[in-house]
Amino acid sequence: MKFEAHEEVVSFDRDGKVVVNKESQMSKKLMARRAIEAHLERKRLEHDLEDFLAE
Repeated sequence: MKFEAHEEVVSFDRDGKVVVNKESQMSKKLMARRAIEAHLERKRLEHDLEDFLAE
């Protein structure tokens, strides 16, 4: 069995901006999709945290 290492494609910098690993072997379309998904997930988590802290 061969396991491929999980490649970090999208991360966030200190300012909260999305950073894409351009050396990735993924297609540009898939990298863009991952960046959008990461951004939306972060916004959702921030909203959930605000709601939790407001209770």
